[in-house]
Amino acid sequence: MYEKKIISGISCIGSGIGQSVINSIKLSKLPIKTIGLGSNPFAFGAFDCDQYVITCSIYEKDYIDNIINICQKQNIQLIIPGLDDEIILLSKNLEKFQDAGIKVICSGYELCSLCYDKEKMYNELNKVAAIFAKTYNKTNLEKEILSGNLSFPIFAKPRHGAASKEIRIINSIEDLNRISDNYIFQELVFPAINDPNYSYFRNQVENNKIQQIAEISIQLVLGKEGNLLGRMQSYNRLKNGVPIEIIPFKDESINNIIDILLPELIRLGLKGPLNIQGRLTENGLKIFEMNPRFTGISGMRALMGFNEVEACIKEWMDIDKGKNHIYLNHNRFGTRQISDKSIPIERSTGIISQFKHILSKEISRKTLLITGAGGYIGRNLIKMLAEDCSFNVWAYDIDKKRIEEIFKGKVQKVFDYNDLINGRMNLGYADILVHLGFARPYCTYLMIADSLKFTFDLFSLASMNQIPAILNFSSKSVYGMDNSLPWKESTPVVPQTVYAQAKYATELYLDTLKRRNNVLHFSSLRLSSISGGADGLTEVDALSKISRNAFKAEPIRIIGGSQLLEYLDIRDAVDAVIKMLKTDSEKWKPVYNIGANNKYKLTDIVEKSVNIAQKYNGGRKSEIIFENKDIDYKIDMDSSLFYNDFNWFPKYRIDDTIESLMVYFQKRERKV
Repeated sequence: MYEKKIISGISCIGSGIGQSVINSIKLSKLPIKTIGLGSNPFAFGAFDCDQYVITCSIYEKDYIDNIINICQKQNIQLIIPGLDDEIILLSKNLEKFQDAGIKVICSGYELCSLCYDKEKMYNELNKVAAIFAKTYNKTNLEKEILSGNLSFPIFAKPRHGAASKEIRIINSIEDLNRISDNYIFQELVFPAINDPNYSYFRNQVENNKIQQIAEISIQLVLGKEGNLLGRMQSYNRLKNGVPIEIIPFKDESINNIIDILLPELIRLGLKGPLNIQGRLTENGLKIFEMNPRFTGISGMRALMGFNEVEACIKEWMDIDKGKNHIYLNHNRFGTRQISDKSIPIERSTGIISQFKHILSKEISRKTLLITGAGGYIGRNLIKMLAEDCSFNVWAYDIDKKRIEEIFKGKVQKVFDYNDLINGRMNLGYADILVHLGFARPYCTYLMIADSLKFTFDLFSLASMNQIPAILNFSSKSVYGMDNSLPWKESTPVVPQTVYAQAKYATELYLDTLKRRNNVLHFSSLRLSSISGGADGLTEVDALSKISRNAFKAEPIRIIGGSQLLEYLDIRDAVDAVIKMLKTDSEKWKPVYNIGANNKYKLTDIVEKSVNIAQKYNGGRKSEIIFENKDIDYKIDMDSSLFYNDFNWFPKYRIDDTIESLMVYFQKRERKV
């Protein structure tokens, strides 16, 4: 496996080609960091990249220097261009990029400029293979018509156009006179009579309409040495120059014709992708367009096994060089439609700066959706958030009525499962999902399985509704007890219980969702044992049990005693979570350990509990009963990554936690 990080810049990321490139990369398992480059802060594909950097316009004179400077600052090794106009610029300046140590997936300037000028392309390449649609400039066209060698209708398109913009049908000299000299003219290429779209195409032409149907797309992919990596053919229907229906096929006669042309294309500097467009006519293949680049359906082709972007990245980065052959799955067809993306405004400084006069009064506090709101952490987290007033809080729990009573006036909305399944909970309004709603380790296997199913369903809905961030509460138990200490986030997990396996599954599922939806930020918190006297405490952990017995002056039995334990105070746990929620989710790591940074022997914990308890129980003292046994049990979790990333450190020592437990037990006893 190739392990070194590949930092790839995708320029003109807002284009359909840029989007298609990023979609292809997302299907790859290569360790690629994607940096979107473009001048538009609204660029759709930018938010599918790992990072987005604003550039100047490709039409500014300093564009090349601007791109090179950005590449050097961001350590970009490889550029993948996304627009025809830019490809000309890059191909003309390949030496500059090479001198700067930057690779560009791009053909040479001679080929790029030839494809860019459709009249020149016809004049030069039709000599090699007479398969190109006849192409004229305005002067030559008038001569051909007046001499009777050519008749209307004629196809007109901009000499340097792209995406089939401003194409039209010319039916008369009057129509021709209204066309500027910047246009070139091609014979109308009709599909063969046996084509299912022949009659419709002819009818539309007679009504002066252009329909982009029955088009043939041929994609050639070559390595940087001019070696053929793969080729494919598809029958397409387009809308506004973009294929929306794609049927792959294989016709050896087309391959044979292209093979005649290929040596000349390689001589002209063909490297990387080349898209050829035409139609199969009564007289065979007729080509009317060639573009030396990836296309808007490169991502679709990748879904059919033909990942040309990945193959080129590997070739240019010398990974399995010369062996990156790609093939198409002919058992598939493709269909495309518009997709939508909802982005947090805070993630685009460009939009904030351009539209601050509109946004200044509209940006409100973020809304947190907190599941498991009635649990130990949930209750105390919401209590602190209500005092903090930095967020709107939506509380979710299985017992809605109980939660409404607990949090009256502290949360904006309360939901339960019926609200979720009956569409009364608008997930698209939430900014951060804080997921605490999961069965505890002591619960039945059925309860844990139900929790896992609920979590997967909830995370799927959150992703589909494009909730920008998910904070998932995992557990230290994923490390198991066989790992070397201390446990770091990079320590291989060894989940040894059903609960631990379920918790690890939630982490893995979030990682999968992130690959599908790059707008999603997430983190899974692997918490140490949490304790402390606070609402919602369930006395199942060793510290609370020991402290309760000490408060009641009941005997405390210790088996072993050398066990090394770690407890995070509930107040610290809540404070750490709030600190994280107030930090830009873009800075979150996928996993964090959160522990107390102090470990204590079981015997020390018992002695502290007994001594502190005497201040709260009238001086009564528990008897400590020791049972000698060699038990190798140690908890040692390294939380330095969280401490450093969030400039946070626990405030409470275990003595403070025990004190809080005693106060809690004392208050409870007085109520009784």
